[in-house]
Amino acid sequence: MDERLTSGDEGLDLILGGGLPVSGINLIIGLPGSGKTILSQQFVFAGATEERPAIYLSTVSEPFEKILRYAQTLSFFDRGAIGRRVYYEDLGGTVGDGGLAAIVERIDALIKERRPGIIAIDSFKALAAFADDARAFRGFLHELAALLTAFPATCFWIGEYSEEEMRTAPEFAVADGIISL
Repeated sequence: MDERLTSGDEGLDLILGGGLPVSGINLIIGLPGSGKTILSQQFVFAGATEERPAIYLSTVSEPFEKILRYAQTLSFFDRGAIGRRVYYEDLGGTVGDGGLAAIVERIDALIKERRPGIIAIDSFKALAAFADDARAFRGFLHELAALLTAFPATCFWIGEYSEEEMRTAPEFAVADGIISL
């Protein structure tokens, strides 16, 4: 498969060989303030269509209101796309009330409802804190990755990871692409 999802930036797309492969799970990682959320939203606005919209899901470390407030200041942000080709949702309450199983259920429902071409989860790393142990998180990761790869959507999992975590965190074994900022 040679189809690529553009970032909306010519220079970055050149580096990425035209963008990222579609229908993959991509990690966007970096230190706080490195631009992870901005880059993932740039991919969202560049690649979302009304037929295959984007769903941007905030979790417990990146407040929903902050994501939207800062996004509105960026040149690629298109207010007219919201609710038509770009959808935002806060999963903080979902994970707090029902744990990781509720996250999988909600994402499954959103896939069936919206038929997205892009799904971003910000911060994905923050979800690990809701697992009882490493084994439970791996189970969640397996279930979510199976759901996301069964449906043709390009996924972005955003998070702050140390070098040691990049070597050991199970999400790195699942990822098809990694952009480190």
